[in-house]
Amino acid sequence: MSFDAEKLLQAMAELPLGPVRLMEVCGTHTMSIAKAGIKSVLPENVRLLSGPGCPVCVTPAEQIDAVLELAMEPGVVLASYGDMLRVPGSRPGDSLLRRRALGARVEIVYSPVDAVELAANEPDKQVVFLGVGFETTAPGTAAAVLTARNAAYGTSPSGACSRPWSPRCAP
Repeated sequence: MSFDAEKLLQAMAELPLGPVRLMEVCGTHTMSIAKAGIKSVLPENVRLLSGPGCPVCVTPAEQIDAVLELAMEPGVVLASYGDMLRVPGSRPGDSLLRRRALGARVEIVYSPVDAVELAANEPDKQVVFLGVGFETTAPGTAAAVLTARNAAYGTSPSGACSRPWSPRCAP
């Protein structure tokens, strides 16, 4: 089966649609579309809109650089969703995956609560959760922060003290 791009573009132009707007959500999509010159060959009624970008794509390189440096600190365990491991910093080829190969302790987690459990199991380490994600990940991250706080200070989710000796519970 052969593919004829010209016929496809002609068929798109002949569709009885009004204006068509398509949003590229991810920066990688936007870059691929630009690199391939797709915008320049689309029919006049098709307009591409760049969306907000996924958090992985729009995290500034300087912030990634700071995370890469943090990952190399002794006693630090960096917990992250897997999609962040290949995100480059400002230096070509540098990423959490590379830093892990150089000896950094980088753990993939599937939930922020996994990072809390990792910290509970390794109290001698400083576990840092790299909380990059869409707004849908914010409630889980907030729940993990509360879980960690409650575990550290001996409080319940309501804030009531369950460990009178904890500094949080001191009068």
